[in-house]
Amino acid sequence: MDISFIEPTQPKIFHLHIDAKHLPIELEKFAKESLHFYDSNFSGHPEGYDHFEPQKHLTLKLKHKKDFFSTWEKLEKEATKCSDFIGYLEGEYIPFDDFIPYKPYTDISIPFKIIRRILDGSEDEEFRQTEIHLTMMKEHSHPDLIQKLLDSGLYGAYIPKKDGDFLVLTMQGFVKDIEPLYLSIKSFMEKSGGAYRCTLKEERAIKYKMQGIDSSDLPEVVDSIEYFSV
Repeated sequence: MDISFIEPTQPKIFHLHIDAKHLPIELEKFAKESLHFYDSNFSGHPEGYDHFEPQKHLTLKLKHKKDFFSTWEKLEKEATKCSDFIGYLEGEYIPFDDFIPYKPYTDISIPFKIIRRILDGSEDEEFRQTEIHLTMMKEHSHPDLIQKLLDSGLYGAYIPKKDGDFLVLTMQGFVKDIEPLYLSIKSFMEKSGGAYRCTLKEERAIKYKMQGIDSSDLPEVVDSIEYFSV
């Protein structure tokens, strides 16, 4: 394990995702061949914990705002034609993407506990505003650290990459809750150590389209967070 490894980060760019329960072949082909999306499917989740990963997860990363909006228009138009598409499209801006250098694990208490809830589906609660992704290489990250993070209320899924499986720990919600949580997670991870090839990013939703689902089908969001002094 090379502890000097620096995981690349890409703040200030845009992400487009297709998260589907059912993805029609024609929509998948259009997204991949015409728009250059790629598969970023999850491969499972930690046992014994709630999980919310979609069956199909496609991604496109774009550096420029004009490319983001023009691509979104094409994708949304094509998805609307596919009446059997079940899932959601989301367009995001990445304000923060931080690399957390590896250091040996220190057993300290986690300083927060998250209570989650389902979105209520009202005009202001149809879709989340933002989310956090805390990502680390599963094999070389400390199992006690991973358990603490899962027990804190973050939910997890595994995503395979060319050099191993990574654990993605996520929390969704509204900016007022996610901003302080981001800072608390970052501070804890820097003190605790034990996470290899670790990044922490925020992804703010600026476009979304749900089709064949409603808010109750989406991942849970923050209801409340209790912070502790450690």
